[in-house]
Amino acid sequence: MDLARVAGLVVVVIGHLLMLGASVAGDHRLVVQRTLTLQPWFTPVTWIAQVMPLFFVVGGFAGVMSWRRTEARGGRAAVFIRARVLRLARPTLPLFAFLALAILVMHLAGLASDTVAEIATGVVSPLWFLAAYTFCQAFLPGMATVHARWPVRMLAGLAGAMVVVDAVRLGTHTPELGLLNMIFVWLFVQQLGLWAADGWFGRRGRRFLLVLAGASYALLGLITTVGPYPANMLENLNPPTVALAVLAVGQFSLLMAARPQLERLMRSALVQRAVAGIGARTMTVYLWHLPVLGLIVGTMLLLPVPEPVPGGAGWWLTRPVVLAFAVGVLIGVAALFGRFEHPATSPADAAVAVRDWRVGMSTALIIVPPFTIMLFGLNLGIAVISEVLLTVAVLLQLPVRLREDAGQGHEDRDKGQDDRGQGQPAAARARRDDAEGLAGEHDGDGRKDEPDRGNRHGQDDPRQ
Repeated sequence: MDLARVAGLVVVVIGHLLMLGASVAGDHRLVVQRTLTLQPWFTPVTWIAQVMPLFFVVGGFAGVMSWRRTEARGGRAAVFIRARVLRLARPTLPLFAFLALAILVMHLAGLASDTVAEIATGVVSPLWFLAAYTFCQAFLPGMATVHARWPVRMLAGLAGAMVVVDAVRLGTHTPELGLLNMIFVWLFVQQLGLWAADGWFGRRGRRFLLVLAGASYALLGLITTVGPYPANMLENLNPPTVALAVLAVGQFSLLMAARPQLERLMRSALVQRAVAGIGARTMTVYLWHLPVLGLIVGTMLLLPVPEPVPGGAGWWLTRPVVLAFAVGVLIGVAALFGRFEHPATSPADAAVAVRDWRVGMSTALIIVPPFTIMLFGLNLGIAVISEVLLTVAVLLQLPVRLREDAGQGHEDRDKGQDDRGQGQPAAARARRDDAEGLAGEHDGDGRKDEPDRGNRHGQDDPRQ
């Protein structure tokens, strides 16, 4: 799971590097194009390289393992959600501060307002993930409860809901209705991670998984040729469509079929170090990679040297150099801002409260900025307001000390543990309560959580 997550991030970063083509027209206008999408081979590649569904599957797997540990210790959903959303919200604080400053500088430098809006909106386009993922993780405890009783009905219900939404959207020519599938499609994909945590995929043989993957891709081919969906999976992303859910089943089946080979690869010390190094700062890298690439490309345009035409032979030859430079800058950014991914824990002797209203309000405030950007783009006002809302969201999650004589009510007393465990070193706490599952999920004995292959008696779960 760790290797798949990190590999997916690498694919996203490289894809966005090749996507971003910029040049200065003869009238000194900035021309930005999505160079990669213009290539004739791009569409079939997206059937493998569109890896965002895998982040939600792996997030569902890691999240439900963490939730089950929290629940086993007597913790409530608010404790779990607080830990998850903090790890998502904190890394955005330096990002939006930088974006607000960068937009202000571009305006002061005399750039046209539409050019500034195009640049700013482009570099934050991946932030839709923050809204969708925060929502899905906040609903995970409830989804896990329903899944424990009716796993098939839960998955079928979500599948039916997303089909209905797409049918009504396409039938009425109302694209705005597709936003509802930000809920149903991503919850469906996350739910696959819960099935993986139960061991459903792990108990299936490689041949079965390959057949399932083949059937998923065959269905994908059918609905993108005879059906109404575009064959380019990037066009099925925002808002997400049924095609993306089908892709998720196919991709994850292939991933599980390749699990023995991936496990052998993970035995390499070099691969382990690379996965651990990148995995510990995945949210920072994800949030900052496009602003860094935009900054590099913009700087190159200002240099008094000829810039190759995007998509030309010279442009392709310079991409490895640009990628190497971008990786170096991202390493510096991760070293500087990566600490925001690991919230400070409460003192070991402090009794703190996790209040439902604070967690609910904080979660809503985290979702608002990226969702607003999806609808209206990014300008200076939205950047400043987003920074304020996200700061409030983080402040609402700060531990609240309990007085000794206070009634517990709907609060969880927590002797400095939150849901991380007591007396552990900081690194171990970070791994145990990883909001993204970025550093890998571990049990108390130090073993990583992996999809079960069966129950204790080697039999399939009778619910499945």
